[in-house]
Amino acid sequence: MKKNSRAVGVLCVVLASMCYGITPILSNTALKGGLPGDFLTRVFGRAPEAMLLDASRAMPNESVVGFGMAIACVLSLIPCLIGRKSLKVTGRQALEMAAFGGGGFTATMLLISYAYLCIPAGMTIVINFTYPVLVALISAVLFKEKLKPLSIAALLIAIGGIALISLTGGSAAVGPRPALGIPLALLSGLAYAVYFLAGRHSSYAKLDTSVANFYITGSAAVICFAVALIAGRFRLPPNLFMWAVLLSSGVLGYMIGLRLLLTGIRLLGSTPASALNTLEPVFASVTSMLVFGEIMSGMKILGAFLVLVGALLSILAMRPAKKA
Repeated sequence: MKKNSRAVGVLCVVLASMCYGITPILSNTALKGGLPGDFLTRVFGRAPEAMLLDASRAMPNESVVGFGMAIACVLSLIPCLIGRKSLKVTGRQALEMAAFGGGGFTATMLLISYAYLCIPAGMTIVINFTYPVLVALISAVLFKEKLKPLSIAALLIAIGGIALISLTGGSAAVGPRPALGIPLALLSGLAYAVYFLAGRHSSYAKLDTSVANFYITGSAAVICFAVALIAGRFRLPPNLFMWAVLLSSGVLGYMIGLRLLLTGIRLLGSTPASALNTLEPVFASVTSMLVFGEIMSGMKILGAFLVLVGALLSILAMRPAKKA
């Protein structure tokens, strides 16, 4: 029975990684205004006009992330209502969820979306996965946690991977604006590390996951829409296809993917599940290549591999020490 549970846990995490690997493609579709004609022809035998890539239908980053967060907020509310979970929180919890949760998550997703326009989506997610290494570094500096030898090795390996990814500039393998895209992806990892640590050390750390997600994604949606309106970058999805793309992204990420990942964590434990979840950027890279024809050179693949190894080592270093 235990072996069956572990097998189910592995399957859940792998499927969750697949869901999270597909969502960047959906975001990219909204940001670029559709899907490439050759991909649509391969799938449908023709290129439906409503789905075809058209720059006039491209949505601004702030609007894409804002609608994604709003959909995620609604989806997080559903399990709260079904489970009759109390949404009552303290003033401090509400403030910290808005500032650290919503603010950190907004910064993460906006930076990722900006990076998508400069470098391939798969590469963006790979670089974003430096966040476990950054979590270890921030914990050592701010919370005086001891930096383990495994964490130091992870940092050095991840730095080597980023260096390899950055070696070639301006090629199709690395994107049109790598000098901007790679730093943006790195900053998204830093923002997510802050968001991750806030969730661990803040007053809302022990709140029910669905309740916390409701407030965090709701705050993120408000922040994104406010920025979009102030900057004149608010835009409704231009057609039903774009609405479907954004809704699918929310359902895959916050309903199916999140539930599968939480089930995997329950069955496997947090460290093995997190380690297995490093498959996410692999799936993101593969889907990015299949849909948008994005490519990665051998050097970039090696760099991506080193970044993921660094992330994996950092996750393993987070394991609590066994008691004698």
